Amino acid sequence: MQEWLKELLGEAYTPQLEESLTAALAQRFVNREELDTRQAKWKTELETARAQAADWKQQAEQARKSAEEQVAAACFDAALNTAIGKAGGRSEKAIRALLDLEGLRTSADPEGAIAAALEQLEQENGYLFGGITPPPYAAGTGAGAPGGEPDEVLRRAFGLGRV
Repeated sequence: MQEWLKELLGEAYTPQLEESLTAALAQRFVNREELDTRQAKWKTELETARAQAADWKQQAEQARKSAEEQVAAACFDAALNTAIGKAGGRSEKAIRALLDLEGLRTSADPEGAIAAALEQLEQENGYLFGGITPPPYAAGTGAGAPGGEPDEVLRRAFGLGRV
């Protein structure tokens, strides 16, 4: 820096003046190498920020899609439960086990498909609905002890005699 400064200032040049000018210039200006380094750093930071923005955008889209699926599933479950209740279903769990839930969920008209499926299920398994009562329990079929009193069977099983 000395040569051009000496030429510019001529006889007014002093080493103290050069130090003052160098300090003032260093505060106000950046040399080319440092500028290139900063620009490269800023470019890298900008590319990183763009990549992060793309990632956040993808995550937001995935979260939106997941939320829509959850809302759709809750609406379908509510519609199915309501239809089962209106049809007089006795056990939602048993009725759901006999239905093709995925087929109903993906049909073009889920409400119509649910109504049709419940109507068919009621015709095939009427005891699941309020109209037809289930067959009565047949007590004693295989529940009683063979050959008399229950204690007698246990005595024989353990090799004990009669009391």
